[in-house]
Amino acid sequence: MDSSLIRCKRVTKEDYEKVMAIFPPLEIYNGGDYLPDYFHMLIDMPNNEMYAAVIGDTFVGFTLMTTVDDGRSVVTRAGRVSKEYAGKGIAGIMLKWVEIGGPLYRPEVIWHKTTGSRPHSPLLQLISKGTYNKTLEQDFRFYDTHKRTLQNKYSSVIRKENPSLKSESIDEKMLGEIIASTDHKQYLFPEDEIVVDQVPYRAIKSNAPLIISKRTTVVVSDLNCPQRTLLSISNFWQAPIGMFFNFNAYGCLSENTKEHLILHFSKFLCRPMSEYILFRGISSQGTSWTFLDSAVEEFGFNRRTELYGTGVTSVRRRITSKL
Repeated sequence: MDSSLIRCKRVTKEDYEKVMAIFPPLEIYNGGDYLPDYFHMLIDMPNNEMYAAVIGDTFVGFTLMTTVDDGRSVVTRAGRVSKEYAGKGIAGIMLKWVEIGGPLYRPEVIWHKTTGSRPHSPLLQLISKGTYNKTLEQDFRFYDTHKRTLQNKYSSVIRKENPSLKSESIDEKMLGEIIASTDHKQYLFPEDEIVVDQVPYRAIKSNAPLIISKRTTVVVSDLNCPQRTLLSISNFWQAPIGMFFNFNAYGCLSENTKEHLILHFSKFLCRPMSEYILFRGISSQGTSWTFLDSAVEEFGFNRRTELYGTGVTSVRRRITSKL
């Protein structure tokens, strides 16, 4: 198509409905689309910028660009193109805004990063072609339950659990110290990468304030024993399919997993939510899920195996104009 018909514009809060109209959110990520709920939170974060491809007055494409790694990397996510213009190069035109004189063209930006689900993502083909380099692979699995079940099971677990938990919730300052710790990094982030909420970050201290948003809870246990340390980070959003709970685990999934979930759910259950809840556990490739399976079962979750894939792959490529 004639690219001169397309213009790219910075998205504002007033454009919410136009962005949501680009592609039905219920058909994105099997109904797990986070953008409808996250939109206003993300647009207020200083390291996020949103752009739309526009033809006439109609939004036909969208991308969210997140700057991380001390300004050296730009992450693209939440991308979508309208069905009418699918396959007509809209995504490619928008991607050039990262590279060639666009709004995020800054001297310090070197890397374009993104993530995709295995085995469905076209990223896998781009990796095999050498377009992107793989930086991290993680496995995930899904569980589901209903709000009333989780509330009842949570109350039951709390009544039975020893009140002196070994796990603790931490803030961004403590998270930064853990990320910077050479003793812990080899066990928690051996690839020097940490993925939270679909954003791949380098495991550096300055990323800690960017990792923690209004929807984030961070829990740690066994901090004095790096080989056994478990760091878990959760986020949640109201998706078209129901309430989506993301649980990223770094380090050693152990008997402390249940304590971690108690602290994560204590914040999660304070929020209004729909009846259906979908839980995604994410950890390093080859993880044994025994402790997580057992822990979530106590909270009333059932394993889901269909539709959602097997894991997430993080990639990066050097921006061509910086070669």
